[in-house]
Amino acid sequence: AVNEFDLDGIEISAKLKREYPEKELFAHVLGYVGRINESELENIDTPSYRGTDSIGKTGLEKFYESKLLGQVGSQNVETNARGRVMRTLGENQPTAGNNLMLTLDKEIQLTAFNEFQGRKGALVALDVKSGEILALMSSPSYDPNLFTSGITQEKYSALLKSDDKPLFNRAVAGQYPPGSTIKPLFGLIALHTQHIFPNTVIKDPGYFLMEGIDRPWREPKTGGHGSSVDLNQAITESCDVFFYEIGARVGIDALSSMSQKFGLGKKTGLDLPGETNGIMPSRQWKIEKRGSAWFDGDTINMSIGQGFMLVTPIQLALMTGIIANKGRFMPPQLIKAVNSIPIKSQLLNTPFEIQDEHWKYIHNAMANVVHSSTGTAKLINKDLNYKIAGKTGTAQVISISAEEDYDKSKIDPSQWDHALFIAFAPLDDPEIAVALIVENGEFGSVTAAPIAKSVLDAYMKNRI
Repeated sequence: AVNEFDLDGIEISAKLKREYPEKELFAHVLGYVGRINESELENIDTPSYRGTDSIGKTGLEKFYESKLLGQVGSQNVETNARGRVMRTLGENQPTAGNNLMLTLDKEIQLTAFNEFQGRKGALVALDVKSGEILALMSSPSYDPNLFTSGITQEKYSALLKSDDKPLFNRAVAGQYPPGSTIKPLFGLIALHTQHIFPNTVIKDPGYFLMEGIDRPWREPKTGGHGSSVDLNQAITESCDVFFYEIGARVGIDALSSMSQKFGLGKKTGLDLPGETNGIMPSRQWKIEKRGSAWFDGDTINMSIGQGFMLVTPIQLALMTGIIANKGRFMPPQLIKAVNSIPIKSQLLNTPFEIQDEHWKYIHNAMANVVHSSTGTAKLINKDLNYKIAGKTGTAQVISISAEEDYDKSKIDPSQWDHALFIAFAPLDDPEIAVALIVENGEFGSVTAAPIAKSVLDAYMKNRI
């Protein structure tokens, strides 16, 4: 540029390029911009893009493309015969795009990223009172800077064909069986509909039988959990037989319809592209999607978060937040302010009045998961100076017959069970809810719960 005056007919001008300094850390939230392709060219307002050859491809870059774009300026100039600008006759100043302030907490996001260590899975943490997303991470991730100037076909193919699917946003698009993380919700529904009561007890011999069905549903714990199991123990120790009984008593209609009010089976409305619905099955769903009637056995399978039921990590986080906040919730959001003007959300409520004692009962049972000597997540309660309410989960990837035991040595690692955990803290006045899955991590208590504890510690350390 210094020697431009010596180069007749040549004019040097600056060009802006998007850079993502945190690279993999926020890739699935921010997304990236890339060169406008032919398909996009047919659908955009071409004059608005005269000043750039880039467009939002994924993430917030795509969702808020119109807000981030701004308006191009123009100049009327006089040039000489060689095309060099002699003077400016007039100009219209450009208008910068909007500045978006995100809700993400970098320290919490970084903690989650480091804890996953590249393992496949996802984590979402949200503020239960505001709905603000504090962390949203999908693992493994990728470097969005690869796309800003045009990625080579070789590198793009490697990302697309990778078995780890780094471009896939598991946090909003991954659909998984929730496993036992669904038990607090189903227990709450059973209490609310009075199909069980706080003093209801059942006998758990290690299996469950339903009239007319020969095959038993087995309990992972050999011999069962005892002759007098109540809901608190069933959540604390993750007793499947108790929830098989809940499924039989409550039925699919109430479980399905009420679960949808907690954000399951539909998009949360998060401001990211690519969110999926998950599946909250019902009688009508099975007729439409599978062409057959709903059977009682389908309800029993679903009562422990298996069968046809699928959730996304963002849905699990929202469900956990609603439970933590006793039915009140804000829709999840990633944008805190636009040009320093705060985004206002509307406080919503579940459309049914659940007794406060039932909320407290479920909260205490979830606290026992972590703080009781028999809780499935007791391993994470060491040195805690605040109380966590949580629930572990293990979700089958492949079916195991009633006569077989789960033996990882006989199964390909890609078919090992998924590990899940949901949690909120602090117990007495919940502020943060976390939901995560580690694909093929096997046990939520061993693999997923410690990650959640690290994330909660990162949040709580400046608040205690």
